[in-house]
Amino acid sequence: MTTYLSNLRKADINISSAGDNTIIAAPTTSGNYLAIDFIQYLPTTSVTVQYKDGTTPYGGPLPLAAQQAVTTENAMQNEHGVITLSANQAFVMNLGGAVQVGGFIRYREVGN
Repeated sequence: MTTYLSNLRKADINISSAGDNTIIAAPTTSGNYLAIDFIQYLPTTSVTVQYKDGTTPYGGPLPLAAQQAVTTENAMQNEHGVITLSANQAFVMNLGGAVQVGGFIRYREVGN
């Protein structure tokens, strides 16, 4: 676990635009990927959220009610996190409408 903790980074989620919102920029080192260990956010009103691995959808859309908190954490301490992106891809959240969404992410950039 200490290896994970020493490399953990934090990104804030503070978005309100419909469509794609880049939360974590793509790694600039060739072959590196993002491993997300914790994500927590809350929309102010109902909205559909979809994660993206760059431009590729990562799982299905999540229809959320107003003020429905979402929390996902790497309780199993998987070395690849709970969300593993492809090499050199950004983590993007797509909002189905212009709704304020706030929260944060803990992640690592992993060398491949």
